[in-house]
Amino acid sequence: HIGCRVTGLTISQAQYDYASARMEKKGLTDKVTIKLQDYRDVQGDFDRIASIEMFEAVGEKYWPTFFNKVSNILKPGGKAGLQIITIDDDKFNTYRKNTDFIQKYIFPGGMLPSKVVLKDEFDKAHLKLHETVDFRLDYAETLARWRDRFNEQWYEIKPMGFDERFKQMWEYYLAYCEAGFKTGTIDVSQFYLHKSQN
Repeated sequence: HIGCRVTGLTISQAQYDYASARMEKKGLTDKVTIKLQDYRDVQGDFDRIASIEMFEAVGEKYWPTFFNKVSNILKPGGKAGLQIITIDDDKFNTYRKNTDFIQKYIFPGGMLPSKVVLKDEFDKAHLKLHETVDFRLDYAETLARWRDRFNEQWYEIKPMGFDERFKQMWEYYLAYCEAGFKTGTIDVSQFYLHKSQN
């Protein structure tokens, strides 16, 4: 309703197919373009950029690449909103030297940044942090509800080809994350950035 044009990116064929079909069904193909494309290959200039919990899968060695790409394709005066799960600053160095449950079983190659590390990456890419909104306790509650719903619906999920091992691993994953958010070991934040006019 506000006249914006949106470009969505994914590297998942299933997500691409789903999102493209949804835009077609909603009659939004003139406003929304879905691309099966890696963020590193994006060209163009954008007024706004949004990224929701994708950064954690980028991998530490590509953090500068990610933020430089955001900076390079954001128009002067443009804004970016990034939702990122972070690990406590004091635990980051130990965490980055080890492989935790999530890195081993759920998101191989994933890495959570700390807020201090993120702020350094923002600065290096000439992105100014305008505001941070943290909501870890809300996310802990969300995870508890997801776990409850998962267990309530297990009788529908199991016939899709999932076994008891998967069920136990998924319950553990949700509980593990819930505990991390409750204790403050991890946080989830929305970072609002802007690029200078120069």
